Amino acid sequence: MKVFLPDLVRSNGALDLSGLKHGYPTKYLCITGQDGSGKTSLRDGLAEYLSDRGKTVITAKSPCDKYLVHLLNNAISQNGYEDWYTEQMLFSFADGLLSNYMIQLRGYCDFFICQRGPIDQYAHGVTRSGKSYSEIYNIQRPERLAMFNMYIHLNCDAAVAWERICEDEGKDRYEYPEYFERQVVNTKKLYDDIMNGSQKELDFLRESYNTYIDTTNMTIPDVLSKAILQLYGYLKYYD
Repeated sequence: MKVFLPDLVRSNGALDLSGLKHGYPTKYLCITGQDGSGKTSLRDGLAEYLSDRGKTVITAKSPCDKYLVHLLNNAISQNGYEDWYTEQMLFSFADGLLSNYMIQLRGYCDFFICQRGPIDQYAHGVTRSGKSYSEIYNIQRPERLAMFNMYIHLNCDAAVAWERICEDEGKDRYEYPEYFERQVVNTKKLYDDIMNGSQKELDFLRESYNTYIDTTNMTIPDVLSKAILQLYGYLKYYD
């Protein structure tokens, strides 16, 4: 069984959990990384794989509120990063909303798989703004948020990423070649900084299982197969 999170959200913003059983040892997975690296395909592929094996899976994409996405895409300046504080606050609000949903869903699914999450402020956010991890951390305050158990970091060559999404009518205002060139570097740097323990602001991410896949020369099935192996590695290590 697999369910898309927005399908559970009532008009008042609460989740309708009436159709779900309770008592699962919920694991929270976040697929993060470079735009065009295959996050959506991997999220959906993992959900299909796990649900076919009898698992209950809830999928999401952050920010998960369509009105907030509209605000982020339209209310902030389109001519550059002119109001970093407002945009950062909006993303931090989105992180809090996602965290609230994650807490409500605990025990109602085997796996919660989210495309993007609070971690994305530290690579995507740095790329957007040029700010430091510390400046982002001090607004986001991640200690208030529900934790993901596993982060799968996807990355790929900037030119390949652009080729994959350039015809996508749904791409957002950050998706353009020059941005991708900066983002691919920051995506790899974030993973390295998490793993080497060099930045105290990333300590909350080191509590989770982190893994990295460069998808540049990989097909969608190849990425899925590698991620499945890494997921089983996580489950074996922690369970």
